Amino acid sequence: MKVPENKCRHGILLSPACTVAGVILVFSSYSSCSNAAEWKVLPRLNLIETYSDNLRLGSGGGDFITQINPGILLSGTARRFNLSVDYTMNNLIYARNSSFTRMRQRLNASGTAELMEDFFFVDGIANITQQNISLFGPQALNNVNVTGNRADVRTFNVSPYIRHRFKNFASTELRYAHNIVSSNASLLQNSQADSFFARLNSGTDFGKLHWGLSYSHNMIHFDRSDRTVELERSIGSLRYMFTPRIGLTATGGYERNSFLSIRGSPSSPTWSAGFVWTPSERTNIVANGGKRFFGDTYFAEATHRTRLTTWNFIYIQDITTFNQQSMLGGGAGIMGSLNQLIGVQFPNLSPETIQQNTGLLLGPNFSGSFLGPTNFFTNRLFLQKRMEASVAFNGARNTLVLRGFNMTRKAYSPEGVDADIIGAANAALLNHTEQTGGNAVWSYRVSQFTNANLSFAYTRFSFLSTDRKDDLRFISASLTRRFPQILPNLSGTIQYRRNERDSNQAGNYRENAAIAYVNMTF
Repeated sequence: MKVPENKCRHGILLSPACTVAGVILVFSSYSSCSNAAEWKVLPRLNLIETYSDNLRLGSGGGDFITQINPGILLSGTARRFNLSVDYTMNNLIYARNSSFTRMRQRLNASGTAELMEDFFFVDGIANITQQNISLFGPQALNNVNVTGNRADVRTFNVSPYIRHRFKNFASTELRYAHNIVSSNASLLQNSQADSFFARLNSGTDFGKLHWGLSYSHNMIHFDRSDRTVELERSIGSLRYMFTPRIGLTATGGYERNSFLSIRGSPSSPTWSAGFVWTPSERTNIVANGGKRFFGDTYFAEATHRTRLTTWNFIYIQDITTFNQQSMLGGGAGIMGSLNQLIGVQFPNLSPETIQQNTGLLLGPNFSGSFLGPTNFFTNRLFLQKRMEASVAFNGARNTLVLRGFNMTRKAYSPEGVDADIIGAANAALLNHTEQTGGNAVWSYRVSQFTNANLSFAYTRFSFLSTDRKDDLRFISASLTRRFPQILPNLSGTIQYRRNERDSNQAGNYRENAAIAYVNMTF
């Protein structure tokens, strides 16, 4: 696969340097809108040595891999703008297979500018990550393994919008967004989307009865083809609060979608009915059910917090695309919990540094099919049904996070558009898939500066149009120590991990890896 050159062209930011520069220019140029902006620059360096006895997760034997990963976290905050840019250069050097030596880049940048006070705003997001392409290939945990099943995913979004409040009568928002999702896997059709959103919601003048009107129109354009997908919805909503803590909800409207569907008309009236319940300040529950063009539809979300625990549950289903799912990201559930837990375990770490230290529990650049369901590469539209539940426990010495998930995808576009990515036969297998799994992360505070960590994850890929099932298992044990006497944010970790897949078809593998790494934030 040919990786695009690192340069700006055709107005699209293709490289980390260009993307970071664009985000900084857009948001910092409005710093005159506020006084006394606070800027922080935190350089860092990760040094990682890994031995893997199955580098390719199939054949090819073992190797020693050295990673030298400089990075920087830039943040700026003022009354009318904020900016965060987190960049890492992932340099991988292979002792026995020098031809594999390469450089990967990771970026997480976001910002908001208030151009006209309380009225006109602009949001921007830019990300570069690496992920596994297909469910069929080896599932690498990070960039160390050389599998041929891993590629860059670059996302960019800019969204200007206006908000206005008509005193206590109503509030409104009008938003436009343009996003780009691209990859160095040339067989994926890069896409650009233009989205329009408008809403009008009732204000406090209406007391117990709340109403709303919304309109959304998404147009997704696929490169190297004449395919354009349109998703349009017009919805009215009502909510009646019997008490300040419980109420009934209802929505109704019409959705007009334009795409080549293999499962009937993609347009129809739509409705839903449900309730909201907030029994306490720490508990919130929302649930509804209804009809859309694809049949019955349901949504549920619940959160609950205590002094030592955090509980989360969500179930959602929708017609979606790889473009839309890439903009949402993945693995946020357990990573968000771990960020909170690391803040408890390491109170001396600044909030900006906590996110960089999730590797203390999971390992460096952890990703793949273990934090949650995989957003595998596809050019199709699909009906996605996703359920996730998690709970985090904080104790004096012990920290435990448990998470379970289930996600099914049913294709609504012809399989031919995916034939170039994975072949016609495999594309047919992706007509209906299910991913079910869970993970557990336990950390024990041995001393003030030392933690022992244990992680376990399991995922089953089920291809529901056949009898193929793939079971993936991951286990990791590590010991982490901080060295504040040398640097406030210096830590070292030794880790053992095992990654394996058992399939009732083909592609079984086992990998054992030993890892030692040092993380420094200056």
